[in-house]
Parts: sequence; structure tokens; C-alpha cells
Amino acid sequence: MFAALLISKYGHIIAEGWGAYEVGNYERSEEHFQEVLNNEDDPKIGFFDLVEAHNGMGALSLAHKDFFDATRWYQESKYMLDQHFESRWPKRLDWAKKEDRPIMRTVIGLAHLYYRSSQQEKAKELYMQLLYADKHDGLGVRKYLEALDQKKKFEEVE
Repeated sequence: MFAALLISKYGHIIAEGWGAYEVGNYERSEEHFQEVLNNEDDPKIGFFDLVEAHNGMGALSLAHKDFFDATRWYQESKYMLDQHFESRWPKRLDWAKKEDRPIMRTVIGLAHLYYRSSQQEKAKELYMQLLYADKHDGLGVRKYLEALDQKKKFEEVE
């Protein structure tokens, strides 16, 4: 209960956006992510909320197989993180830590984008980077690495 009070208004909107995405309600998900993006000048918005909105739009574009838009959203997210971390991203990440999730979503989003657009070497590099940073493999990247080694299409991974 108390922890819920620590999440900003935009954090709640982002959580609702990811929830809608997970159940396949892409229209509702986009509304949530777009609401955050439309308020990017609000001083109350958190940096990582903005990164998450970009990641959400990237994931939606990828779900619609719009690789051009997905690239744009994920590259903007990466650029924002590069600026924030001065190109020295954290070496260790953990999906269980809420503050690590925007970073991990950016990396896996780009990796999935590269995998689906037949850029396997770039995908493999990012999956390896994520696996190295997250020893617990909270996002299950090992299965994508195995699928790449077996020359499976992205759609065959599950």
C-alpha cells in the first residue's frame, strides 16, 4: 500500500500501459504511453517514465511489425539513456529492481527489433550484453540466444 504512494502519476500511467500491452489491448496501451509523451514538459514527470513511454511505443510498433517506427522509438530511448548515463550504462541490472526495467526494456527491445529484421549479429550482441548485466536472466534472453544459434525465426521462439 505505502509503496503504491511512492509511484508518480506518470508511473501509474506507464504501469497501466504495460498492463494493457501484456493482455493485447494495444489501443489502450498506446493511449497510456501517448499520454505520458504528451506531457513530457511536465516537471513532475520522471526521466525513466519518459524512457518507458518510448519503450512502450517501440514495443507497440514492433507488435504491428512497423520496424521503422520501432527503430525510431527504441533509438530515442537509447539516446536518452546514453545522455543520462553519459554513455556509461550500469554494468549490473536486475529485472526485480523497478529502476532497472526501463534500461532492460530498451536493450531487449532493440535486440528483438534486430532479430526480427534479420540483423542476427546485432541482436546477439545485445542479448549477450543483457545476459551479462542480468545474471538472473529475468527477461529470458537465453532462449533467444539459443534460437539464434539454431537459426530459428523470431516468431518460432516461445
